[in-house]
Amino acid sequence: MGQLGTEDLLHCSAMKIVVLYESRTGNTKRTAEYVAGAAAAAGADVKIASVASPPLNDLTSADLIFVGTWTDGIIIGGHMPGGRKNLYALPDLWDIPVAGFLTHAIHPGKVTRAFAKLLAYKGANVLVVRTFNRRNVPDGIAEFVADAIAAAGIDVGASN
Repeated sequence: MGQLGTEDLLHCSAMKIVVLYESRTGNTKRTAEYVAGAAAAAGADVKIASVASPPLNDLTSADLIFVGTWTDGIIIGGHMPGGRKNLYALPDLWDIPVAGFLTHAIHPGKVTRAFAKLLAYKGANVLVVRTFNRRNVPDGIAEFVADAIAAAGIDVGASN
C-alpha cells in the first residue's frame, strides 16, 4: 500500500476520522489512543470512543474509521477478535472505509482474517487490518495510519 510522506500528512486537514476500540485490559484502548494521535498529527479531525458507545453522527460523516480490539483465544483452538458481542452490536458501516487493528500478547494467528470478515459483515469497506504486540506499541502505528489514509484514497490536499 502507498505511503504518505511527512509533508503529505501535515496537509490532511479535511479528514474526519473516528477511532473505535473494544478493550478488556487497557492495551487496545492505549493502542487506539496512539492511532488517534497519529491521525491527528496527520491533520485529521479525530473522535475516539468505545465500541460500546460509538458517536453515531460522526460515524456517518467519517472519511475513515479505525476499529480495534484484542486477540482472543489460544494457538490450538484458533484466534478470534475479542469483544465480538459489542463489535456485532455496532451500527452497520455500509461502504465506509474501515481499517482494523488488534492487539496481541504472543502470536496473533490468523485473527486479521477473522476480524476483516466481521467488519465486512457489518458492511464496512475493509481497507487494511493489522496486529500490534501489546509490548511494542506504538511501533508501527504511524505507518499503519498512513497506509489506511492512502488506501482510503483521501485527497490530502482537499477540504470537505
